[in-house]
Amino acid sequence: MDTSGYNSAQPLQFTNLDQLLWGIVKTLQWYSLPIMAIAIATLGVFLVTSGDDTDRKARLKGWIINILIGGLLIFGAATLAGIIGKFVGGTI
Repeated sequence: MDTSGYNSAQPLQFTNLDQLLWGIVKTLQWYSLPIMAIAIATLGVFLVTSGDDTDRKARLKGWIINILIGGLLIFGAATLAGIIGKFVGGTI
């Protein structure tokens, strides 16, 4: 069995905590915005077409609110990353 590739491989390395935190924040923000926009638009269409079904309307509104709260957390992640970085010794 040839393990030369395994022996020369390096684990993921970050030069400092700041680089790791900002990399995670940017990745989450980059991928979540289009997914959230599509989900909210789709749920909005379902909400409009739900008619008189109050149970379905309540569930759809709950989903929309949960997505907005998640978006607030994801896009507030820059602040959270800054706070975490300060407490564990990063330089932001």
